[in-house]
Amino acid sequence: MAATPLLVRLRAEIAPADKDKKAVREFDRIDAATPRVIIAGMGRVGQIVARMLNANRIPFTALQADPEQVDFMRHFGNTVYFGDASRLDLLRAAQADKEEIFVIATENPEATLRTARLLKRHFPHVKVFARARNRQHVFKLMDLGIDGIVRETFFSSLEIARGVLETLGYDAATAEDRVHRFRVHDERVLASQYPVYDDDAALLQTAQEARDDLMHLFEADADEDAVEEGDGAR
Repeated sequence: MAATPLLVRLRAEIAPADKDKKAVREFDRIDAATPRVIIAGMGRVGQIVARMLNANRIPFTALQADPEQVDFMRHFGNTVYFGDASRLDLLRAAQADKEEIFVIATENPEATLRTARLLKRHFPHVKVFARARNRQHVFKLMDLGIDGIVRETFFSSLEIARGVLETLGYDAATAEDRVHRFRVHDERVLASQYPVYDDDAALLQTAQEARDDLMHLFEADADEDAVEEGDGAR
């Protein structure tokens, strides 16, 4: 599992070019011990979660619907089962009724939603963490009552923004504060947009208002900084 940051790129280089010619095969028989965590999807996101669990000796079961990816991961010594997590029979075979946490790290948003619906309907005790592609995907997961929703590019984008601010001359503390305030503001906007996410006009209006609010927020910060610098020069 330690080598998995390179696996996706490596697979792309050596995998057959014609992906439509996959051999048809049955799903694996899952014979693992009762897991504390089940991970559906062992791409970039699922691999990182799995590495963290491995490092902390937390048992988990990994499911992957792409047979080529399953074989590739096994080549590097990883235990991964070939199966579709959006099927109820497979979830039962993986002992979803006994687990504590289910991580949906699949890349296909529709597959994520199908799995989330099954989990909420048949295994309501399970805490679900789901990877979300974008804001609309977040809203649909919220409709299902999924509360552990993580936007796949949000936090990495904030880290890039923080680095850009520091490179432009902001000190580390100020850059970190701006990023934190942006995150809090965006999460608040996301919550306010949820009730109207299927109303394009209302959604556009809230987005415009949020943009203006954020600009005023940071303009006020800049004015305060200017006053403090002026006081310090006296």
